[in-house]
Amino acid sequence: MIQTPSYTQIAISAIAKKLDDKRPELRAKAAESLGKIGEETAIPALANHLDDSHINVRLKVIQALGKISSEVAIPKLVSTLTDSNPTIRTATAEALGQIGGTQAILHLIELLNHDPEPSVRLSAVQSLGKTCSEDAVPPLVNSLKDKDIQIVYFAGHGLAQINSEKSIKALIKALEEPNDKIRSSAAEALGQISSEKTINCLIKALQQDPSPEVRTNAAKSLGEIGLEEAIPALINALSDEEDSVRLSATDAIGKIGSNYAKI
Repeated sequence: MIQTPSYTQIAISAIAKKLDDKRPELRAKAAESLGKIGEETAIPALANHLDDSHINVRLKVIQALGKISSEVAIPKLVSTLTDSNPTIRTATAEALGQIGGTQAILHLIELLNHDPEPSVRLSAVQSLGKTCSEDAVPPLVNSLKDKDIQIVYFAGHGLAQINSEKSIKALIKALEEPNDKIRSSAAEALGQISSEKTINCLIKALQQDPSPEVRTNAAKSLGEIGLEEAIPALINALSDEEDSVRLSATDAIGKIGSNYAKI
C-alpha cells in the first residue's frame, strides 16, 4: 500500500522550495518556518543552505536547525563553527546548546577554548549550561577561572542549571577560591539550588567572606532559596558594615517571611 504524505510533510516540501527563492527575505522566512514546524525531515533542505550568500538567511537556517533539536544536524553545523563571521559562530553555539548531546558538547568546548571572539565564547559557555549534561561540568568548572567576568558568571549559572552532585560540589568548592569574582559568581549561582549543604555554605560566606560582593550575593541567594534556617544569619547581617549586604539581607528576610506567611 502506498503511503500518502502527511499534510506536515507536504507543507515542509512546499516551504523547502522557497529556500531557493531569489529573494533573501523569503529564503530567511522559509528557514524560520521550517524551524517552527520542527520536523527532522527538514534538516537536509536546511543544511543545503548553510552557505547561503546572505548572512540573515544563514542565521535563520542555523536557528531552525537548533529549534529542530536533532543530533542529525550536528555534522551539518560543523562547517559554521569556523565561519569568518562571529555572529554565525555565536548562532551555531546557541543551536548546539539547544540540540545537546555528547557531540554538541565537544564542539562547544572547542569554541569555548579556542574561539578568539568573546561573544562566541560567551555563547558557548551559556549553551553548555543549557545542555544540563554531566559532560558539561568539567569545562564549566574551568571557565570559573576565566579572565572574562561574563564567562565566569555564566559558568556558575550553568553549573547550577545542571544541578547534579558534581556541579553543586564544584560551586561549593568555588566559594573557597582566592579570586573574589569566582566566589561571588558561585554565591549567586547557588541561589538556584535548595539543599541543606548549599544553605550552610552560603551562611558561612555571608558571615565570614571578606568581600562585600560575595556577602551580598550570599544574602541574595539565601533569600532566593527561601528557607527559614537562614534567618538568624541574615538578621546578623543587618549589622554588616556594607550597605549592599544590609540591603540584601533585609530583602532576603522579607522574601523568606513572605514564603512562610503563605503556608
